[in-house]
Amino acid sequence: MKLLIAVLLLVSLQAAAAPSRPMSELRQIVSDAIAAKATRLVIPPGEYRGAPEKGGRIHLAIRSVSDLEIVADGVTMICTQTTRAIDIRDCSNLTLRGLTVDYDPLPFTQGEIVTVNPAENWLDVKIHAGYPVEPFNRIDIVDRQTRYRKQGKPYMWGATAAVRPAGVVRVTSHAAAGFAQVGDLASLGGYGVNVIPHAVVVDDSTRVTLRNVTVHASNCMGIIASGGQGGHTFAACRIVPGPPPPGATEPRILSVCADAILTGTMLKGVLTEGCEIRDAGDDSWSVQSSDYVILKREGRTLWLASRDALALKNGDRLQAALGGPVATLRDRAVVRTKDTAIPAAIMEKLGSAGRWGYWRLSQAFPDGSVCKVALDADVPWKEGDSVYDIDAQGNGFVFRNNIVRSSGRILIKASGLIENNRIEGPFAISVSPEAPYPAAAGIAEVVIRNNTIIDAHMFNPFWDSPQAGAISVTSEDDAGKQFRPAGVFGKIVIENNTIEGGNGAGIVVTSAGEVAIRGNGLVRLLHIPPNNTGGKYQIDNHAAVWLAQCGHVVLNGNELVTPGPEMSQSVVRGPGVSNVEGDFSKK
Repeated sequence: MKLLIAVLLLVSLQAAAAPSRPMSELRQIVSDAIAAKATRLVIPPGEYRGAPEKGGRIHLAIRSVSDLEIVADGVTMICTQTTRAIDIRDCSNLTLRGLTVDYDPLPFTQGEIVTVNPAENWLDVKIHAGYPVEPFNRIDIVDRQTRYRKQGKPYMWGATAAVRPAGVVRVTSHAAAGFAQVGDLASLGGYGVNVIPHAVVVDDSTRVTLRNVTVHASNCMGIIASGGQGGHTFAACRIVPGPPPPGATEPRILSVCADAILTGTMLKGVLTEGCEIRDAGDDSWSVQSSDYVILKREGRTLWLASRDALALKNGDRLQAALGGPVATLRDRAVVRTKDTAIPAAIMEKLGSAGRWGYWRLSQAFPDGSVCKVALDADVPWKEGDSVYDIDAQGNGFVFRNNIVRSSGRILIKASGLIENNRIEGPFAISVSPEAPYPAAAGIAEVVIRNNTIIDAHMFNPFWDSPQAGAISVTSEDDAGKQFRPAGVFGKIVIENNTIEGGNGAGIVVTSAGEVAIRGNGLVRLLHIPPNNTGGKYQIDNHAAVWLAQCGHVVLNGNELVTPGPEMSQSVVRGPGVSNVEGDFSKK
């Protein structure tokens, strides 16, 4: 550990010794190339330090650019405000290569827990030298020896923080104070004020390539891409902790405060290949999508509200379930909710919606926006029904040949491929629409193959979550203890994966029409008592494979290698499963 600290400090000192250029110079270089309609720009190597333009909240904006390659090998952006670093918007065939993004001051902090008071639900964190003494309240408890999330750590939502004398931040949290011990490490992340989230954003764009781009810090997510035609490539990118800040003697234990890479609401999913993700504060990589609720209908005209963003485009196809009727958008317009004569019964449901309920449509209520669309066909949908946009799910994604050492999920809400990845210490690979029942959901095909998953579910036990396997494919219904019928997922292929260790079931699959589980090796599974994830849904975490509400399931060529004493049986059939072929062999 001393050698690691010495190396990191040397790197930090070398970087500090290099002369810095102002961030304004970087903006000018890029602006001049865009104005000249250049097809290739080579940015002089070095450190570019500074804040956004006066009154702005983005350090570097790249807008409405086509057919440009930006070569930034050896270039580091040091952002001096904890707001967005790069915003790429309405671009096509753009490549950004070699850039490193970091922040000074950091948008998070860290330290050692010096006092724990579980009776009063607080703990004190003595901030490490060189790190900001700020009351960030997104806390994570970290093992001093592994410098990774402490095993068994619960979720710690809703914490508050305040600065105390002598470089101490006091965090008030029942969960944190009940779990942490004096001597543990802690990371503290947060937004700040008058800033916008995320380090690198790609929005409403087509075929953007990020190659060898490194993100060392973010106030929220590292890289986020959404909207437009998509088809982006993220190749050999790194979301990893950066060097210690000036004056620090401890290496960083956090890279970004939330998700490392998030994609979604685009036509063609992202190819993420050869990337490295370490120590992110939330999910490691995800494909997000959302449904739309019909607030009003007049013939082929619908008024739709979203839980997330109004990503609908002319030509997009809507559907309520796999195999169901499909209608295409012929016209669309965003209108104000208050200017739309929404039926009183629907307005009442919007107004009384619970925090996570079906009718929690924050884009529409109380004075938001809805999307008025004209369809090309008659459909059986009525007011209050939900539909999803087939062409804004990010289908066709590929997540391949990546190294992930981060405790969040690989979270999938679209059709695509996950292969040849090494994933250490995750919550799980989770395929789930995560939409409140009866929201529309349909994912046609997901292939998960040739991955190595080590020590899943060692952190954040979650009784309320059905995502209980190292690989989980699940969709729950409104009963709270049940799963949706087969057909939410069309075809699921889980093959040639190695699942090693962990704290629960190896594979959990529900709500799928056709399932193939073949050639997988489950190694040293269930040598310790499993946690309670999935308890609400009565999932047997003592099983190698647990199935519910599935159509045809085929198991072939799978092996249990040195199973532990906590294993009950290899395959457990929950409700709604009858057509299962095959089993596991044991070694």
